[in-house]
This record gives sequence, C-alpha cells and structure tokens, in this order.
Amino acid sequence: MKIKVAFSILLLILLASIGSMVYYNINYKTFDEAISESNVSIDEVFHTTDYKGHTIIFYGERDTLSVGLIEKTLFGYRWSIGVGSKMFNEENQRITSMFSNLHPREIRSDDDLVPLVFGIIYDDSIDKIKIKYKDQNITEATIIETSKGRIWYCFSDTPINYDPEVQMTYRDGTAI
Repeated sequence: MKIKVAFSILLLILLASIGSMVYYNINYKTFDEAISESNVSIDEVFHTTDYKGHTIIFYGERDTLSVGLIEKTLFGYRWSIGVGSKMFNEENQRITSMFSNLHPREIRSDDDLVPLVFGIIYDDSIDKIKIKYKDQNITEATIIETSKGRIWYCFSDTPINYDPEVQMTYRDGTAI
C-alpha cells in the first residue's frame, strides 16, 4: 500500500514538473526571447522603461517608431502588444505624436492600461516637450536620443481617447 501511495505522489510530481516546463516554454521567456518570439519585426530597440510593473519598449523597423508592452511574469517576460508607426523621415514636421492605451493580456480595469503619448522630434532646436492631459497637471515628456533621431514619450494617469495638448520649448526659451 505504501508503495502505491509513494508511486502516486511521485507520478503527480513528475506530471506537475512536465506541465510546468511546457507552460514555461509557451508563456515565459527571457526579455530577448519575448521580443524575438513576438512575430513583430524589430531592427532596433531604442529605449526601454518600466511602468506599472511592465517593461515598455520603444523599437523600430527601418524608418518607423513603435511602442510595445512586455509583461513581467513570475518566470520571466511575455510580449503583450505593440502599436504605432511614426516615420523618422517625415518632412515639414516639428514633431509627431500618437497616443495609445497599451494593455496587458489580462486586464481587470482601466487602471491596468498603460496610457501614453509618444512621437519623433524633427526640429533640433526643440529642447523640452510638455504634455497637458485633461484633468492632470502639465507633465514634462522624456526625450531620448536614438540612432535615427530624437524620440519622446509621456505617460498619463488615466486612459487617453483624445490628442492631448503638446507644448514645446526651444533652446532659446521660446515656448509654443
């Protein structure tokens, strides 16, 4: 009788181990594996930042800028979503902007969204960008130098369903 119980326990442990390994191989990866297995074409990762427990990735393919959300899990990382395509080679633009509400695979409420606006800066004399979201204080955007040019982004406290007000400050102090 003790042999049957021991064998049953050993079999359950073996099945749980195999199931965990299969689950891990399907859902959990290293950061680089999560990107490569996303089936998203990426030539270059320009910048990553952590926000609300997720890794936000700014990446490009050829002359485009996109943003993605990679979820941190108990065992590693999992690609969730990627959006956007602003072009680095647009003409007659000072900046471009696009808003998005990135969402993890499992979402319980709007609080789980990662709302942000992002874009490309074409005018080298722009020093700062500030964003005014509805019912929020003005927030300074983060500006990042990349191999293709400068990009910018700014997170919002609440979901975005409109183009927020964008204020630019030039190196000489002029604000628009």
